[in-house]
Parts: sequence; C-alpha cells; structure tokens
Amino acid sequence: MPTDMSRYPANWASEIRPRILARAKGRCERCRAPNGAIGHRDEWGRFHACYACEWGTGGGCGERSIRIVLTIAHVADPDPMNCEDGNLEALCQRCHNRLDAPMRRAHAAETRRRRRVAAGQPELSLEENLP
Repeated sequence: MPTDMSRYPANWASEIRPRILARAKGRCERCRAPNGAIGHRDEWGRFHACYACEWGTGGGCGERSIRIVLTIAHVADPDPMNCEDGNLEALCQRCHNRLDAPMRRAHAAETRRRRRVAAGQPELSLEENLP
C-alpha cells in the first residue's frame, strides 16, 4: 500500500529517514538483516545472504530468495508526525510487518464492524445479555 507522504513532516525523506538509516548502520534494528541483501530466511526467521542468487531472474541456488529493504517504523506512537528518534526504528519488511500486525488486526476488526452496522446488522452488547 502506498504511503501518504502528506501525513509526514516535510523533512522526512531529506533528514529523518536518512538519520535513522545511518544510526542502524544499514541493518534491521531487530533482526540485523543488511539492507539490500539477497538471500533466504531459515526456519527460525534468521536471514542468510546468498551470493549465488540472482534477484529478478530466479536463477541461483534454487531457494526462494528475498531482498531486504529497510523501512522506518514508528514503534511506540504510530502518529507519522511523531519523529523522535526513540519512536523510530529501521526495520526490514518482516520485522515491520510483525510490529504492525496487532494494529492491522484491530483496524480490520473495526472495518468489519462498521460494514456490518452499515448493512443493517444491529450491534451486540454484552451488557444486554448479562443476568
């Protein structure tokens, strides 16, 4: 999903993102996978670079390869305007998706609830059913 950059500070791409990537020294701040590397994850989720793999051609060692791309995640406060260093981490796709999973589940549940209400299904209240 494309990011709505209008929700971020004007200096996001020019100052904030480069500063966090520099702090991370080109690696995911959680799993330490190197930015831009091509390789595979093992059964424990650890990344292993594979120099035999050719990205985009499907050639190489025969394993399904991935390319690590670091993104900047808001770890405590999801507000895109909260760009304090302590709220930002450089994360690979896997670590960023794991971080955001609870928020995405909550948003999906709220979307489903709103659609049911809009379709005319009455909302259930637990208090109404208590003795």
